[in-house]
Amino acid sequence: MRTAAIIGARSMLGSQLIKRLQQRGIATVTIGRSETDDIVFDLMAPVARASVDVTADVVFHCAASFAGDNDDGFHQNFAANAASAVAVAGLVRDLKATALVYAGSASSDQTLDPGNFTSYGLSKGIAEQIFGWALQRQNVRFCSLRFSQLFDTEGRCCDHQAWFGRIIAYAAQGQDIRMPRSDGVRNFLHVRDAADLMIRAAERDVAGVLDVAHPESLTIEQIADMAFDVFGKGGRSVIAPEKTPFRPIHFPDSAKAFERMDFEPAINMRDGITMIRDAQTAAAFGPMDLT
Repeated sequence: MRTAAIIGARSMLGSQLIKRLQQRGIATVTIGRSETDDIVFDLMAPVARASVDVTADVVFHCAASFAGDNDDGFHQNFAANAASAVAVAGLVRDLKATALVYAGSASSDQTLDPGNFTSYGLSKGIAEQIFGWALQRQNVRFCSLRFSQLFDTEGRCCDHQAWFGRIIAYAAQGQDIRMPRSDGVRNFLHVRDAADLMIRAAERDVAGVLDVAHPESLTIEQIADMAFDVFGKGGRSVIAPEKTPFRPIHFPDSAKAFERMDFEPAINMRDGITMIRDAQTAAAFGPMDLT
């Protein structure tokens, strides 16, 4: 792999992916909505493009819509995540790429969180089907890594992982946090490991849909206790019985996926929280007033 194109280059995962690729000496082509991107491409309106005058060996797809499940949210998710897959397949063809590596989601497996199958998970799953069909016809390898929840060191994850952001904010200030009890665990993968996994999938010629969850699953209380311990500024987590508990979610065993890619995540939760503390980026986490 000499050149890689990244759809969603400015996203949390996309920006980390670019950093990790460039550290390996791999040239990158940015694809997104900004006029400063190398290729301007909007998932919501993938209109006909002028001829693409660059090529890439691999395309990494990190862009998605995370809208809700009301009518507007469903339409947005379906347009950006599912319907756009047809245009993305055309872009892969124009770039003359031989592989597409997709940042899928554990939410696409409706057995993991019964009764809470979202339009986000549905639309991402439909995209996998479209890519599988269209790219096979183009003789392009397709791989989707269905990631569990992602977190980072800069606080960009707070848009989608609000309770994690709130825990970091309270622990960094040494304030008690009132939170619901956990009726099940959560599973977080650091965005750097997610980026490295996508690169490994490209390098190892991995194909198909793979579940990727961290070997370590923790309750929200365990994460909070860990954060207070790492920051060491006092404070603690306090279970608020009046708040709706965190529901149980089942995460897959990803041992076979890691074995297939010869990879183990390098960052566990304690490591990730320590990285936030040492980088002094806790001020970017929050909000403090999440209900």
